[in-house]
Amino acid sequence: MRRIISWTVENMPAMNTLVAAILLVGVMSFAGMRREVFPEFELEIILVSVPYPGATPEEVEEGICQKVEEACRSVTGIKKLTSVAQEGIGFCIFELGSAAKNVQKVLSEIRSEVERIPSLPELAEDPKVEQITLRNPAIKVGVLAPRIAGGVSEAELRDVAEVIRDDLLALPAVSAANLQGARDYEIDIEISERTLRKYGLSLRKVAN
Repeated sequence: MRRIISWTVENMPAMNTLVAAILLVGVMSFAGMRREVFPEFELEIILVSVPYPGATPEEVEEGICQKVEEACRSVTGIKKLTSVAQEGIGFCIFELGSAAKNVQKVLSEIRSEVERIPSLPELAEDPKVEQITLRNPAIKVGVLAPRIAGGVSEAELRDVAEVIRDDLLALPAVSAANLQGARDYEIDIEISERTLRKYGLSLRKVAN
């Protein structure tokens, strides 16, 4: 963090350019947002998938999808149900409505109902029930820096982006903020051949 502050003090013109770029990208993103009083940016889905090796789509529809639909019909909080029968596997996609305040409760109820189905085909595998959250970002903030000699390194840009992300997450109205375009950290270890020979090691042994 001290490196960032020190670089900022010593490179005010570059920092001004960086701030201007952040503001510009923010304004452009805001201009592209949907103009709604209460924009809906999140969709909760419960996905039930049941592999049925060797079965035709018709067999999957009758033996899997219809039975899952019937078993979960009484679960409250479901807005829409879509079934997809493919060769060898069936999917039931439960879209939850805004009234479903407790997603984990709905997930648990659907899982319980699916596990209680007594007559799934003998060759069908165990059902998999999982929660999927789809989010559309309300706004995107870009962190840019001019390409000049001795400018900001990728690591310093990532540090700035992480500070911005943490500040956004501290806001009560923000439920999620993620970094995009940042490469994972890597650690490079260099070992001389002399050291390897001294201890009777190979690079493969060191890596393992």
